[in-house]
Amino acid sequence: MATAVGKAKKQASGQEVAIERSLGAEANPLWEELAEEAERYVRLVRKLKALSPNDPRRTELEGELYASLSHLAVHAKLLLERAEKALK
Repeated sequence: MATAVGKAKKQASGQEVAIERSLGAEANPLWEELAEEAERYVRLVRKLKALSPNDPRRTELEGELYASLSHLAVHAKLLLERAEKALK
């Protein structure tokens, strides 16, 4: 998994630079927020994988995971909208 993540990061960084140039400086906070939320999501997935199926902490972590996924969707949607406008 680590190599797949590394490859994805490398590929995305090239795309990010191209899109960011066309979006301008105002997109920078959105990129940061998306990256931070993606890291949070990965941490939560790792925590859940480490817990047993009967662990009482699962419910709370699953709720946090759902919230994180929702935040990822919002941040990604905003970036995609800006990218589409900038690239037209």
